[in-house]
Formats: sequence, C-alpha cells, structure tokens
Amino acid sequence: MYCKHFETFVNNCIIEKQFVGTGNPNSNILFVGKESAINQNDIISMNWYLSNADEWKTRILNKKSDTYEYLVDENHKLRKNWGKNTWSKYQKLTDEIYQTKTQPYYVDFLKNVFTTEMNDSPSEKTAFANKDSINDRKLLFKNSSFIQSFKVVVLACSDYFTNNDSIREIDDTFGVSYIGDKKGKYYYSKGNWFFIHKNLEKSKIVIHTRQLSTNVNNQLLQDMGNVINEFINGTKKSTNPNTVYN
Repeated sequence: MYCKHFETFVNNCIIEKQFVGTGNPNSNILFVGKESAINQNDIISMNWYLSNADEWKTRILNKKSDTYEYLVDENHKLRKNWGKNTWSKYQKLTDEIYQTKTQPYYVDFLKNVFTTEMNDSPSEKTAFANKDSINDRKLLFKNSSFIQSFKVVVLACSDYFTNNDSIREIDDTFGVSYIGDKKGKYYYSKGNWFFIHKNLEKSKIVIHTRQLSTNVNNQLLQDMGNVINEFINGTKKSTNPNTVYN
C-alpha cells in the first residue's frame, strides 16, 4: 500500500520530529504550503499535528489509508472561511487540474494530492510564525527520495524559497531550472504570480507561487491548473502506456 520511499520519509520525520503531511502519498502531485494555520494554544489541533508522523507509521504497519474525502459541514472548523482558506483553494486548483466540477463544501482533492508544509512550526499568522525549521525542511526535501519522486510540485509558500540571479534554492532542492519568462512566468498582480521550473528530462514540473488562500486570483488557479493538466497529459503520452496516474 505504501512505497519504501514513503516509509523512509515517515521514519526520518519521526527521528527529526518533523511533520509528514496529509493526503495520498501514492499520488503524483505534491502541494507545499507555508505552515499549518494552527494556534499553538489549541491543544487538540496541536496534538493532531505533533502526532502526524506516528499516525502515518501506524497506518503503514496496519496497511490502512487516511481519509481522502469528506464533507465540510456546518460543524467543521473549515466551514466558516470556506472559499478563502487554503484547503478550499487546494480543492479548486485540483478541480482545475483534473477538469472536474467543484462540489460545494466538499474535500476530495486529497485522493490525487499529497500535501505538506515548508515550515514545521504551526501558526495562525505567517507574520508571527517561528521560521527556524525552514532550512532543515529544505534539506529533508532535497535528500528524500519520496519528495523527489513527485512529478508535479506546487510550492505555494511564496518567499520561503529564494530563486533569484544569485540564490537558486528551488533548483538546488528539486533539481530543476526556471524555463524562462516567455513560457514560465505568469504574473497577475504584485501578490498573484507563479513561475514554472522543469528538470532536464522534462519529467518533473515545479511551480513556485504565493500561499493559496484569501485573495488568490481565480485566473491564477485556472491557468496553473491548465499548465499542470497539460504537463500530466504530455508526460503520459511520452512514457510507458501502462504507467498509472492517479
């Protein structure tokens, strides 16, 4: 049910006391956010977060999967800010990727996506987050065969990665290069943009963008979804026809 690469990643996260993530680890798409929007005084939510790696270890041992879809009902904590929060934006983006109709207040993107965080310190507000863990997370990602196995990576963590003329953290972490402004730059406004990176074999795409929440541009989500959809379909055609894509 779970590949050895994922088992190793979970074991490393247990040793390093780091967050694993949520979703389907057998999928081809990885979403990386900034940090979990949890108030550290919220004991229940923090217990869930801190036990994440151990819970994955238990699922692996028992050969059981996580919950990949559910209704965000009136009592669910995501309901109040649905349409603005990250989970609803992830759902919208995934629907754009697979060209499916979004169901109101319903999560099922986790069937086709694995999600994790760039910062291993939860915070309701990024401005107040402790960012000391970010460099360790970058090293963990770079050295993880599980993280490197994803064909599609969306870095929805804005300035948590630096990729400029002198510092190329995305290139170094994921083994990719920016494809150039003509095809790789999508700019909508100061706070809405994404940049496309690929490896030499064109078998991996890494998209760097803003945090997907609140006032993210809907056209950005549509365009990003189309770019990923075209990449996935193009990769299917150029590889073994028996390859399974979730």
